[in-house]
Parts: sequence; structure tokens; C-alpha cells
Amino acid sequence: MEMTVRMPANYNLLAEEEMTYTTGGATAVEALCAWIVPFYGWYKASTDIRDYRRKNPDSWLDTGLDYFVNHMGSNVTNMLYDIACASWFVSVCLTGIGLVPTALIIFS
Repeated sequence: MEMTVRMPANYNLLAEEEMTYTTGGATAVEALCAWIVPFYGWYKASTDIRDYRRKNPDSWLDTGLDYFVNHMGSNVTNMLYDIACASWFVSVCLTGIGLVPTALIIFS
């Protein structure tokens, strides 16, 4: 007896990278909060870097910027969200005082 699995004709299998485009990304509220609330934008940027570092422990420095650009290019809301988070992240890290808590979050 042969065991086969039959799927409907409209069944699609998506890769993990393609799920970003179907499940979305940042919402409009998240993008607005990232621009208005400084702590939120900095914290989300730090935790996103930490999560990416954990998923790609060997190549996160080499592929992180490409991932960031691809995420930003997926839709307008992600672009606004990512620009806000990146700007708050850089401004907090440039103060020098914010560098220590940022490093603690990223390397935790």
C-alpha cells in the first residue's frame, strides 16, 4: 500500500524569509511610537539586534545590514519604523552613556 499526501491545488509552501511579506512587520502604531517615544525606538532596535545575533551567531555582523535593508524595503511602514529605530539607536549610542546599556541588551 502506498502512502501519499495530497494537498489542495491552491496550497503554497513559503520559506521563512517570505513570511515577512505575508505576516507583515511593523504596524503604523509601532512606527509612530518609534518616532515619538525615544526609549521605545532605542529599545526595539537593541532587542531586534539581539534577536538577530542569537539567530545568526556566526554571521550576524556580516549579514545584519543586508537583513536590515531587506526588512526596510518590504513596505513603507517597516521603512518608517526602521529609520526611527536606527536614528534613536545611533543617537543614544553616541552619547557614550547609552553605550553600556545597549551593549548589555545586545549581548545578553
